[in-house]
Amino acid sequence: MSDLISKAPLAREWLESTISHYSTGIFGRLAPAVIWSDQRGDDGDLLVLAEPTELVTGINAAPYILLQGHDPGRPIGRVLESASFKTDEGNAFVVAVLGYYAGGDVLGFRKLGLETESLVASPAELPLLADSTRIQLATDPREVDEEWLDQITTDSPLKIECINLSHNAQEFVQELIRVGLPYVLVVWNPLVTAIASEAGKAVYAASHAWLRRLLGRLADRHNPILDIQAFQNDCQVSFLFRGKDVKQHYSAHDALPTAAAQAARLITRLKERGIPGRELTYEFDKEAGRWFPSYGVLDDGRIITDSVTLISLEQLPTELSLGISVGPLSPIVRSGAEKE
Repeated sequence: MSDLISKAPLAREWLESTISHYSTGIFGRLAPAVIWSDQRGDDGDLLVLAEPTELVTGINAAPYILLQGHDPGRPIGRVLESASFKTDEGNAFVVAVLGYYAGGDVLGFRKLGLETESLVASPAELPLLADSTRIQLATDPREVDEEWLDQITTDSPLKIECINLSHNAQEFVQELIRVGLPYVLVVWNPLVTAIASEAGKAVYAASHAWLRRLLGRLADRHNPILDIQAFQNDCQVSFLFRGKDVKQHYSAHDALPTAAAQAARLITRLKERGIPGRELTYEFDKEAGRWFPSYGVLDDGRIITDSVTLISLEQLPTELSLGISVGPLSPIVRSGAEKE
C-alpha cells in the first residue's frame, strides 16, 4: 500500500511537514506508513476493518502504540499523527507518521531511582461497585471464535461489553484478548480488603472468581495473550498473562492485588516527579513468582524501561500491528445465559 503515497502529492507534503514537527529526539527514527486503505482482500472485505475518519480522529486524540506483532508487551513505537487522502485515481487511504523508540530518549526505572520490587500493602477498604459497572472484552473475531466468547461471558457476575478489534495484520500468530476492569477489582485482596457490605463483597468475590475461570479457559486457545487493563490516576495499567500454562496463571492471579497496589504507588511517584505516566505494563516472572513493570509510557511520549532489548529494532517492520476498535459495541451480556 506504500505506493499510494507516491500517487498523492498532498500526502507527501503532509508527511514532510509532520515528520519535521516530531523530530524532537524522543524517538530514534520517524517513518511514514499507510495504515488504512480501501483495498479489499480476496473475500471482498477491507484488509483493515476500520472507519477511516474515526481512525484518524482516534490516533490524533491519543497516539496509538505500535507493537511487534500485536503483543502489548512488545512496544516498538507510536503512531504519532495521521491524515486521510485520495490518489488521483480516487483510492482512499490513511497515512501516518510512526515514531520508533530504539535510539531515542529512553528512561529507566532504576536510573530514575524508582523502587519497583518492594511489596506494597493492599488497601484496607474499598467502595461498593456502582450498578453501572461493566467489564469490557475486546477481541479480533478473526482470532477468537464466538463460541469461546459465549463460554466466558455467560457466567460473568457483571455485564460485559464486547468490542471487536482489528489488529491490522494478515497473519495471526497470537490471540490477543483484552479485558477492561475497574481498578478496584484488580487491587482487591480477598484476604485483606474490606467492603462496606456483604452484598458488595459478594460482587467483588464473584468477579475475582470469574477472572480465575477465564484464566483456566485460556488452555482452550492456540497461543493467547490476556491483557487485563484498568485505569488508575489517569494512567492505563496492563497485566499480561501469556500462553496456556494454567498453573502459572493461577499463581499470577494470586499475586495480582499486590502488583496492582505497587503499580498505584509507582503511578503516584511518577506524578510527584512531574513525569506523569500514560501507560504502565506489567508481566509475571514465573521464577521469582512476582509481577514487574516491563515498561511505561509517559505523557510526553517517552518510554521508561529497564530492558533496552524490549524496544530494539533492527529494521523497519513490513506490517503494522494496531489494536483498532471497530464497529459498535456488541449486545451487553449478563451473568448466566440471560442477554439483553
